[in-house]
Amino acid sequence: TDAADIKAGQNIFQTNCVACHMADGGGGIGPNLTDENWVLGGGIKNVFKTVSEGGRSGKGMIAWKAQLRPSDMQNLASYILTLQGTNPPNGKEPQGEIYEPTEEIGMR
Repeated sequence: TDAADIKAGQNIFQTNCVACHMADGGGGIGPNLTDENWVLGGGIKNVFKTVSEGGRSGKGMIAWKAQLRPSDMQNLASYILTLQGTNPPNGKEPQGEIYEPTEEIGMR
């Protein structure tokens, strides 16, 4: 939640993620990151795991663990969570399920 870490995560997002998730996180090729729905689970642990390990097999996002340090992935995941509820204009329709915090323990 440190402002400098969030800013670092924003910079990583702008460099690596906007092509698929758009600059506002509203989604393009990739899902909308601003609503409460998540394809692979929300919350810091699930978002970190998705960044690290990649998206659904054959459907998209690469595993970033080879390109980003763990601290960078942590900052990126933290920044992504700040996008929740921002509801940008022209955001992509919700995909996945509404995230319930209790799901984080199981790390789907």
